[in-house]
Amino acid sequence: MPKFDENEAFAILLTNLGKKKRTENLLKIAEYCVRLKERYGSWTELSKRIKISDERAHISPEMLREFGAILDLSEEVKMMIQKDMITSVDTAYRISRLKSKKDQIELANAVIKRKMSASDVRAVVEYKTKSRNIPVNEVVQRILESKTKVVTHHLIIMELQMNTYETLKREAQKRGQTAESLAFRILGEKWNKNEILSFGMRGSDIILKLAEDKFKALQQEARALHIELKDLAENLIRKAL
Repeated sequence: MPKFDENEAFAILLTNLGKKKRTENLLKIAEYCVRLKERYGSWTELSKRIKISDERAHISPEMLREFGAILDLSEEVKMMIQKDMITSVDTAYRISRLKSKKDQIELANAVIKRKMSASDVRAVVEYKTKSRNIPVNEVVQRILESKTKVVTHHLIIMELQMNTYETLKREAQKRGQTAESLAFRILGEKWNKNEILSFGMRGSDIILKLAEDKFKALQQEARALHIELKDLAENLIRKAL
């Protein structure tokens, strides 16, 4: 680092600590934190000297310690931070808690390659600390596979006109089927029945449960036909009959 300027260091910390958008690289902020801590003796004493205009905000010794821990990382990981490949102080701090430099490098590479969140990294470090014999990459795989996935399903009601519904019933009766089973066959051939999560009829209303991708596909199909989504089944069944 060039000649140390305490005023510049405090200015850097004041404009970057506790902010979502920083003007300086994490590594540079960490270096200034450590230099100032060495000058004032402790993280607690340094935190007292960082006065910010927002009275609601507070720069704690713990926050400063997390930044300082970045300098304990392996040179390879610090280079990734220098290149802004890792920009979360929480992520960098969690990686630094791994004692093995090799483990630090493997986890940092996984963070970049698999776009892991800070909470993912925290879980990996906690798991690895308790299960030291399991390789980092295996721990990463286990953590990511165990994450709860949010799946969106859509429940849609499509209306059949009464004359179409009556025609459907008559045709189904001729074939020895129910109106529901015939409607499902007609729509399933067009939409791929395996992509329909559930199907049912209540009177002349068709009730469908669809995954997000299928729902969007049917929306596009309806738009292409210049009709509303609720009328899409009516359009297809009427043509099939």
